[in-house]
Amino acid sequence: MFQTCDIAVLDAASLAGENLLRSLEESVIETGVLYPLSAELEEGAVIEFQATEFDVLNVETFNFADATLFFVPAGSKIDAEILNRARDAGCMVINGGKSDASLVLPGLNEELLGDAVELREVAIPSSAAGLLLKLLKPVQESAGIDSVNIVASMSVSSAGQKAVEELRKQTIDLLSGKPVSSDFFPQRAAFNLIPQVGSLEVNGSTDTEAAIAEELMAGLGSEDLRVSATCVTAPVFFGDSLAVHLDLDKPVEAAAFSRMIITADKVEVLPPEELPTIETAAGADQIQVGRIRQNPHHADQLSFWLAADGVRSNANNAVAVAEILLKDFLKC
Repeated sequence: MFQTCDIAVLDAASLAGENLLRSLEESVIETGVLYPLSAELEEGAVIEFQATEFDVLNVETFNFADATLFFVPAGSKIDAEILNRARDAGCMVINGGKSDASLVLPGLNEELLGDAVELREVAIPSSAAGLLLKLLKPVQESAGIDSVNIVASMSVSSAGQKAVEELRKQTIDLLSGKPVSSDFFPQRAAFNLIPQVGSLEVNGSTDTEAAIAEELMAGLGSEDLRVSATCVTAPVFFGDSLAVHLDLDKPVEAAAFSRMIITADKVEVLPPEELPTIETAAGADQIQVGRIRQNPHHADQLSFWLAADGVRSNANNAVAVAEILLKDFLKC
């Protein structure tokens, strides 16, 4: 039985925040007082959690000594001063946003949590790398990975509620024969593919693509890993689809690859006659993997297709790390 623990959550009303709250409700963590926090406070705003309403509080004035854990959901931006204030108050930060802290995933590198506790912050993968790390770790250990090439078709939910609302409105307008406007996306998202997720950087990549590379290298502990990522905004509401190509240090057959990754938590390898799609992956905990194939001309190359709910997966990863922290490292 876990101790009762008071928890603070930034941007609890966001799409990522809502997924995190649902994951908390389903976890073994005994939540005492929930402190929903926001930098943009709406008067009278409340959050429902475990059939109880909690007032949304101003993160600028919150006393972090009142909470044991402070969750920062994926996509949230937090001021460095607030982050330092939380850590100085002894609150453990589980950061799904941009962070320089040690990146940790259950079943991947839990041994780093000891040092993370000392610094009062742990990072959770914020990009599509979080969907791949647990799969790639056993492959790296068995066969070695020279390079990873990813084309990620990202749902609009990865950009938050405003993106979901714009896709919904554009879809309705198009089907109704009305003019379509784009306020959130650089171009029309409905019935279209936009080869950009995140902000463009000087080198032509986006910050999301850079995050995938950085988090894969950090999570696999390999600075020499070559990563190429292209992220596309797809006209779907929830669920991400990734086409992944691996260059390995030695040949691995598709069946052997399946045996390696099936041991990872929440990974489902589909039989050849079934295809992983967001129709079944969206809203689910499982990461579906299929279309696994070895290059007939280059036996050290493997490709596969992955479908998963990235927003939910990130929330589950954050809560799973919290469970380990409360079981082995923290006292409420």
